[in-house]
Amino acid sequence: MNRIAKPLTLVLILAAGIAVAKPGVKDPGVKLRMETMDRMALNLKMLGQMSKGLMDFNVDDATAAKASIVAAAKDIPTVFKVHHTDPASDALPAIWTNWDDFAKKAAAARMAAELIDTSTQDGIQMSLGQIATACKACHTTYRR
Repeated sequence: MNRIAKPLTLVLILAAGIAVAKPGVKDPGVKLRMETMDRMALNLKMLGQMSKGLMDFNVDDATAAKASIVAAAKDIPTVFKVHHTDPASDALPAIWTNWDDFAKKAAAARMAAELIDTSTQDGIQMSLGQIATACKACHTTYRR
């Protein structure tokens, strides 16, 4: 697998894993967290499809997707700040016991989102690896 395909595959796997909030979520705080992550995942998936040519590249759509990803990434510390619980949640309690590390990882995701290059199809492809790495770092530690 080449240097570009591997991170892109990871982005698509991460996006698919959280693309639809679980049914039966009762806690509104958990639902908001899931919606925030879903928004991020769905837009990452769209950029991934554009980068692979599975969807026509459109700079305006790509820029809008990036803006949504950046906004969701900025919201992560806010929507996770209070420890809401729900059986449907994949968030591990370690988020709140290791808040500083979680916030640092969320900041890294935000910075990676801001660096996504949506000016060309190749730009998207080359920059998705950074956000995939940031997402994986957090999910590996803080998501079941």
